[in-house]
Amino acid sequence: MRKELEILIEMQKRDDEISKLQVLIENLPKQLSNLKKNVATAESGLKTVKEEIENNKKEEDKLELEIRSNKDMMGKYQNQLLTIQTNKEYKALNKEVSHLEKKNEDLEDEIVELMEDQEDLRVNQQGFEDDLKSAKQELAENEQRLENEIKEVNKDMEVIRSERKELAKELPMPIVKKYATLIKNRHRKALVYNIGNTCGGCGFMIRPQVMVELHEGEKILFCESCSRIIVLNKED
Repeated sequence: MRKELEILIEMQKRDDEISKLQVLIENLPKQLSNLKKNVATAESGLKTVKEEIENNKKEEDKLELEIRSNKDMMGKYQNQLLTIQTNKEYKALNKEVSHLEKKNEDLEDEIVELMEDQEDLRVNQQGFEDDLKSAKQELAENEQRLENEIKEVNKDMEVIRSERKELAKELPMPIVKKYATLIKNRHRKALVYNIGNTCGGCGFMIRPQVMVELHEGEKILFCESCSRIIVLNKED
């Protein structure tokens, strides 16, 4: 039975390593994914702000074209004023000229606002360009390293699982099944050491008779609360 306990202890050591590796297996790809996501986010932001700048410029060109068209019309009206015979016609054309002048003033105000927006957009563009440069640099510096670490972790995982499998072959099947169930249902902690007179897994008080048996080390003992396998802490 001592040998079986020693094997179970070694299996738990492997499962402790597996738990650590599983954290890396989850986190390393996330780190790599986040680096790539940062690049994609900066690229998307840069694309959007460039489109806004382009649309802003198109709107500005459109307004300037409308202003030139209004000025051409005003010139025609002013030439017509020189040939008008009646006061009524003069007032009507003069009113149109004034209307176009006011309209152009409003259009010029809109252009000024668009130019101010354009400045803000240029600042945003520079910000996204800086972010993209930084994100690409960070990805370039870390992508290969993270990919290598992912490969190494997966390789280590295969080795440790293989070692655990070989250890399990030396145990009776009922014990292996019990151990596997505990690993599954007890957060990968099937075997724990006592902490004083308590279970190192759940803190349940260990009866004196069980403590005696722990010291003897002649059989596999289970916590009466969490059912984990309890082995003697050598420091006790």
